[in-house]
Amino acid sequence: MTSLHFTLPPDALLQLHDVLICLAKFNESVSIEAEASFLRLSALNPTKSAYASFKFDASTFFSQYMFGGARRVASGAAAGNAADKLTCQIYIKALLSVFRGRVSDFKDKETAIERCEVRLQDGPNETQCRFIIQMICRQGVVKTYKLTYETAEIQHALFDKSKTQNQWSIDSKYLREIIDHFAPTAEQLDIFSENNRVVFTSFTTKLVDGKQILKQPVHTSVAIDTKDFDHFTVEDNLHVAINVKDFKAIVIHAHSLNGDIVARYTRPCRPMQLSYEVGGMACAFTLMTRGEAGEASSGSTNGNRELSARPYSRPTTVHPIEPTANPQPEVPESVPRTHSLQPPSQPGAREGAQASILPHPPHQSVPFESLFVPADDDQQWDEPRYGDEDEDTLGWDTHMDQGVSKISRLLRRV
Repeated sequence: MTSLHFTLPPDALLQLHDVLICLAKFNESVSIEAEASFLRLSALNPTKSAYASFKFDASTFFSQYMFGGARRVASGAAAGNAADKLTCQIYIKALLSVFRGRVSDFKDKETAIERCEVRLQDGPNETQCRFIIQMICRQGVVKTYKLTYETAEIQHALFDKSKTQNQWSIDSKYLREIIDHFAPTAEQLDIFSENNRVVFTSFTTKLVDGKQILKQPVHTSVAIDTKDFDHFTVEDNLHVAINVKDFKAIVIHAHSLNGDIVARYTRPCRPMQLSYEVGGMACAFTLMTRGEAGEASSGSTNGNRELSARPYSRPTTVHPIEPTANPQPEVPESVPRTHSLQPPSQPGAREGAQASILPHPPHQSVPFESLFVPADDDQQWDEPRYGDEDEDTLGWDTHMDQGVSKISRLLRRV
């Protein structure tokens, strides 16, 4: 039977509460992984585009840490077997309900929390497996909470720091100041550097549908001088975009610890890692970036066009067809209703033309036939009469062979 028992001092208890709040921004469940030398809390968002990990050192973060019956009191001791570990998942809301309101308990001298003890036993009888949290308060008050959990396979995001070409480090207070300027509806955050400045631009591509007027996306750009960075080695005009909500959650938590954030990445569409370490707690966030994978170092001078990470949406409108020397009409997936064309009086007017199936564009200002026949021959074409036909029809010309013409006539009679 694998067991876990650790004790948290009041300061570490408050830090654990902040960690759970940060993890709640990524997933509704937290994965717990315990080994002899550390305890890790992690979360992977449903789209698998962001991974958050908090690794607590057994000898420095906890006042007491016991795993599998062995007490961890000093660093440097031999770790257990790689297979000897405990993994489980718990709903974050259940854990937050236990720690919520504990901040006020520290201010009350009579009922202040002295320590927090956590025990987890993985026995053969699953009905007896509980995640037990005890708040040891003054005056002999003990608050006990028993939570259910489930076993799960933990997934970790892989990130090779040795292959990162771009890296910067900055005090979290500078990033905390700029995120206040981003709109609450912003979705993406584009990051690039130029002229000894790092530009953070938040933007969104959502448009309001329905009866409301379409709203234009809002872009907010904030620049930080490279002198404010502790370390900055990034290719100029290299755009990478990440989720702005994930970035806000990371910055807010790092600022609560007064830590320095280190960013590592290679190029767009490759993972970016934001990390910081404070007081025996190593925090790492692996985020998927957006942008053009083959983006060159030389960028455009137009600030709006430099946001290569913004997705391009094709408008659903009918564009006029420009005349070309050898037009090649497209063949749609479905066969909509089209005009049936009768043979023209001048055979040479459309020499080399081929029968094709073309969709009938709605509300065109130019007649459908004039896209394929010279304007002076329009009056020689009869007006199509569909009657009450419900089926689709196909057109043909005299230059096609008899076999194709017969097939077209049969399709027209259907």
